[in-house]
Amino acid sequence: MEQEKSMHHKWWKLSFIIIFILSFLLLVYIAFFKKDALRLETLKTGGSTNMKLVEQLYRSPAYQEQQKQAIQQVLDSMKSGTAQQPTQAATGTAQDATAPTSTVDPSALATIKKDAYVEGNKNARITVLEYSDLVCPYCKRQSDSKILDQLVSQYGNDVNVIYRNYLVHPQAEKLEEGSLCIWELLGAKKYYEYIAQVFDLTDTSDTAVIALAKSLWAPEAAFTTCFNSGKYATSITNSTDEGRTLFGVTGTPGNVIIDNQKNTFTLVAGAYPIETFQADINKILGK
Repeated sequence: MEQEKSMHHKWWKLSFIIIFILSFLLLVYIAFFKKDALRLETLKTGGSTNMKLVEQLYRSPAYQEQQKQAIQQVLDSMKSGTAQQPTQAATGTAQDATAPTSTVDPSALATIKKDAYVEGNKNARITVLEYSDLVCPYCKRQSDSKILDQLVSQYGNDVNVIYRNYLVHPQAEKLEEGSLCIWELLGAKKYYEYIAQVFDLTDTSDTAVIALAKSLWAPEAAFTTCFNSGKYATSITNSTDEGRTLFGVTGTPGNVIIDNQKNTFTLVAGAYPIETFQADINKILGK
């Protein structure tokens, strides 16, 4: 009996020592290694102030929604058999980025083009529809690179471009309504200026948007009335549904390359290099 008590005591003592050692090692890790790792990450971001901004970004609903969207795009492409490796996407080949060619009702295309501003030759063989969300970081990247403008310039009369609103982030809705108010009041040129400048806004409050409209020479009272009326909310919902149902757009930017002669299209789902678009366009043109 005494021997059993002695063995029990020894095992208890050994367990205590093991737990103590593990706890000590954990404290050492937290005190030194984790601290060093945090310090290194802080240095990478440019200092403690930037690190706080990074933490704020990671916790923001907009960033979380954007990450969810990106993940969903990959899952959707996997389901449709067009999933890509990151290294392939960087090369910008048509096979890497585009969904299989599909057909579209020409009357549906005619309806889209009827009320849209067409950049380039209206009778071009190829139309690129850009479905975009005004707080989407990938859309901003595509806008900043001016890839679609380059395509119009490069291919001349063979390619035109049409911008379409596609609502992913709820906070983008008012910004997109504002774009249509600019179109109503100032026309297509200022409309595209507004879109480019909205992507650069750090403050997207109503006050900031109205200030942007004023900087583009929109009449403040008329713009404010239009902006607050909600008159274009249905239009944005319709263009979003249009992209989803007609072309299978599930995220932004969704770029639809249409062969107007054959009424066929391919979907470039994401912000890809210009070579991706050129590959599909050259294929249609037989180059």
